[in-house]
Amino acid sequence: MKKFKNILYLLLLVVSVTSCNDYLDKTPLSEYLSSNFYNNEEAIKQGTNGVYQSMYMETSQLPFCTLLDMYTPMGIERADNAAIGVNNLDLLSVFTVELHWANFYKGIGRCNTVLDGAAPFFPELSDKAKQYLAEIRVIRAMDYHYLVSLYGDVPFFSRSVTPEDQKTATRKPWMAVVDSLLIDLDKAAEYLPWAASELGRVDKSFALGLKARIALYAGSWCKEGFGKGAIKNPEKAKTYFDIAAKTAGRIMLESGRSLNPKFGDLFTRSGQLTAASKKEILFSLIYSDQAAKKTHYQSFGETSRIFGQSGRFPTQLLVDTYEMTNGKRIDETGSGYDPKKPFVNRDPRLKGSIYTHHDTIIGNSGGKKLKFLAEVYNSKTKSFDETGKMTLIDNLDHPDSRSSVAQYGYIQSGVGYLWKKYNFFDDEIVYLASYNVLLMRYAEILLTYAEAKIELNEIDNSVYAAINDVRFRVNMPGILTVDPTRANNQAKLRQIVRRERKVEMTRESGLHFFDMRRWRTGAIENAEKTYGFPIATGVDAAKNIFPEGYDQVTPDMVPNYGTPGSDRDMNDLALYAAFGSKLRSRDADRPKNWDDKFYLWPVPRTERSKAPQLTQNEGYGE
Repeated sequence: MKKFKNILYLLLLVVSVTSCNDYLDKTPLSEYLSSNFYNNEEAIKQGTNGVYQSMYMETSQLPFCTLLDMYTPMGIERADNAAIGVNNLDLLSVFTVELHWANFYKGIGRCNTVLDGAAPFFPELSDKAKQYLAEIRVIRAMDYHYLVSLYGDVPFFSRSVTPEDQKTATRKPWMAVVDSLLIDLDKAAEYLPWAASELGRVDKSFALGLKARIALYAGSWCKEGFGKGAIKNPEKAKTYFDIAAKTAGRIMLESGRSLNPKFGDLFTRSGQLTAASKKEILFSLIYSDQAAKKTHYQSFGETSRIFGQSGRFPTQLLVDTYEMTNGKRIDETGSGYDPKKPFVNRDPRLKGSIYTHHDTIIGNSGGKKLKFLAEVYNSKTKSFDETGKMTLIDNLDHPDSRSSVAQYGYIQSGVGYLWKKYNFFDDEIVYLASYNVLLMRYAEILLTYAEAKIELNEIDNSVYAAINDVRFRVNMPGILTVDPTRANNQAKLRQIVRRERKVEMTRESGLHFFDMRRWRTGAIENAEKTYGFPIATGVDAAKNIFPEGYDQVTPDMVPNYGTPGSDRDMNDLALYAAFGSKLRSRDADRPKNWDDKFYLWPVPRTERSKAPQLTQNEGYGE
């Protein structure tokens, strides 16, 4: 923890709030306990609101969970040659590793403060007060879920920490922590409604959704191993997958949740407020609907330099995971893929998640709305009338292409792509974004159910239907229509459900960051450097000659996915080395540095210096 000492200090403070962003953190806990403070509904409500505040865990106003996928080859950061994403840091001292440990334990401390204070009065409390306490239990389970997923074995506190606890705390085996969380989530769910009456509060759908996610992850860790040199436990894997399938299935049958027919509405401020989005979104970090509106900078760091900053980008590896509209992978015979026009007839979620070359970017800088082309090759780009008539009104200088800041833009710093998911600024100013950040939605429940059933080899029509529901939303064909040989084929169904998790939920709540680790695909995902758009030849900036690199693409520039049936093939991980010299790449002179120890982060050095009894994860020394 950063730091055990800090956690103890935090646990001596009570969190008392009147709204989610206006909490008091001043009075010693002992005074509240001695005065029986948490003996009534209103006091518990105030404490619960403080617990919600602890979830934001922002760094420079960036929600923590949206950064995690940038630590995988599906995303890239501007400073990626010195980032966790390419495994190029001494993780024993890296700030991010310490910060996450500290923030999750701070949140757990706040949860335990209220739960301990209310425990003596629980039988006499109102139903509403018991619901608040159940919400806290779910949030505490979420904090531990992230800790276990990141670090494996972790210190486990189900009550407030004492000085003696600090001296003697050890890392509890991850499986024991998981088992405790699954029990606690079941107990909490008993006191929660299926749908919260207030946006942003925990309900039964999320409590059981979190249980299903934790069980799915634990099943994979037992099946594949957890961390470097971990022992596999196939029988326990089956137990966890069964819990995941049954829990997700219960949500599907009883919760009343459903998919929003409009995929894009899930990621904009206005779209999230629709009834259809509220049906799909199980839980999110709330910004726009608090008593005092909160904003964040996530979008400001993911835009074109024309109206913002650029710091985080999608990669070619992710782009080439998306199928053609006929359901075939781009390398398959009959797919219709044309490398000169690689974005035509692709799964609509590609354009719903990523801005590609010649897409129309919509931005709102505060002064006016902007509409202009994502232009990879030219020093100017077309700007259009903001009314939507797309009347050309101007040619804009293109700072992402050639200017003093081009080295920081999405073309040079990235590889030619920008995130569109969350970054469609028709309704908000880019540096005052208040859309809510999703932590779980119903699409994940459907795919969790399908994956767990596939791993159990309990394949039936419900599995096909769960995957197809997600695909049909964006008019993608059914998985058996595309390939009838998938029927009852565990390997092929595992491939398609993993593909769906990537293309459906990329850059949301770090799901692929954890998927890469539980599927143990780190080595093959990190096998090559980061690639992007085709390099144009014949450029003459002095004469304003900027050829279209995509026009110069040759038919052989289609990635392959390894030997048929190999791990690379079955995880849809493209290879570019055969024509990589013709593509934009990042950090070309430095290979990625994968080691299986990266499946877990290290226990922070600062924590072990304060609590020497804490052991270290394998591969990080002592």
